[in-house]
Amino acid sequence: LHGTMSAEVASAVDAGEGSSNGAAPKLSAKQQKLFELRMRMNEGRKMNHMEVAAEKRRATDPEGEAKRQRELADQRAEKKRKDMEEAGEEEVDRRLTVTLEQAEAMEKKKAKKEKGKAAFGWDIFNQDSLYKAHKKRLEKLQPDQEAYEASKAEDREFYRDANSLAHGGSGFQPSTDKLEAMVDDVLERSEKRNKFSRRRPELVEADVDYINDRNKHYNKKIERAFGQYTKVIKENLERGTAI
Repeated sequence: LHGTMSAEVASAVDAGEGSSNGAAPKLSAKQQKLFELRMRMNEGRKMNHMEVAAEKRRATDPEGEAKRQRELADQRAEKKRKDMEEAGEEEVDRRLTVTLEQAEAMEKKKAKKEKGKAAFGWDIFNQDSLYKAHKKRLEKLQPDQEAYEASKAEDREFYRDANSLAHGGSGFQPSTDKLEAMVDDVLERSEKRNKFSRRRPELVEADVDYINDRNKHYNKKIERAFGQYTKVIKENLERGTAI
């Protein structure tokens, strides 16, 4: 079927090329349909090729591809604006065309993105990040608030101070399931810390200018801070041409 379609379309195209100087060739309904299918196949093949090239650019240079997509979006917006000006139409604010459902979905998506956003740099140690980590652990542990309140109501000296005589009391005792959940959470966080502080691979080709790991990290910090200023001096010392 594919060979028959190609042959018929090719014959129709050849007939059209032979009479290109004259009137347009007359195609039968079947030939016209086959010709349109061939054009659609060519267009699909071209779109697939463009998408594969774009995917390769996204994988090799994501920042450059994102910049290219922004430029294309700006070009499309500028073209649309010029077309509207030529047609005498007024540009409509995009916010006026957004429905309530779309606006709520956009706000939920934005809030979810901000909530799951990872802290960066020294923000890892600020109070907000520590509080978020605490709330995240509480969602997993789920303390028994009812049992806690009941124990507090039964014990008149629930909050004991140094002057209290009720020493050695049992106080509030969580259930075994809660204790096991807390132990599992502590072990899980310890395992995550061990994975996070894993030993980095060593590069055989790298210059060895340290005597231990602590000195290695210190030299890296010095290089980041002053490497661009001491590059020439270091090269002269290695070549032996320093004054």
